[in-house]
Amino acid sequence: MKKFIFVVSILIIAGAGYYFLRKDNPSVGGDAHRQYQNPDTGISFIYPENLAASTTDGIARLHHDIPYKNAGPCDMMGDEKIYDRLTDLEMKIQIVNTGLTETVKTLSPYIPQENFVNGELIASPGFIDPCKIGNFSGFAIYEGAEGCGQTTYYFPIAGNRTLVIANASIQALSGAIDQEKVNEVLAVPGVISRKDNQEIFESIVQSLKIS
Repeated sequence: MKKFIFVVSILIIAGAGYYFLRKDNPSVGGDAHRQYQNPDTGISFIYPENLAASTTDGIARLHHDIPYKNAGPCDMMGDEKIYDRLTDLEMKIQIVNTGLTETVKTLSPYIPQENFVNGELIASPGFIDPCKIGNFSGFAIYEGAEGCGQTTYYFPIAGNRTLVIANASIQALSGAIDQEKVNEVLAVPGVISRKDNQEIFESIVQSLKIS
């Protein structure tokens, strides 16, 4: 009887632990996940184990690709080189030791001066949009054309710093050039669709911790 009570107690404790892990990290559960943690970047997060994580110059990088012959991330480049694998997810996460406005001016220097008023970045619908994901609030800036480029997210954080996250736009999956090509890519086993890409992105950001 004592043994039975002990086993039940363990199961209850394990269940409670899983609940709170799910509550704090929405990306946990379903497919297997891993944790990224590196003191050089000052961030940690949980991500699906089918992604490759690495660190370069203090920037956390997440990558996934599939076997699919393509002309590169932007078909319009026209370099005529054919690649055997297609990137269907590419993220970069970093902390910049300057405030939001200065960081945006440094990393996105092409933004017109009229988008800054009294030292503050001003929203411009479809270009500079207010954005909130989990505990982070800031701006999302689309940088690209015809489905090629990236959306860069700027979130102010404590210490007059800025969390910067870039999520690449995958032209072959955008439908901007060729919808038939989208269907071909989506037929490849293991591909990350645009919808899945966004869900993975938001899950990672929601699990992200700053040190």
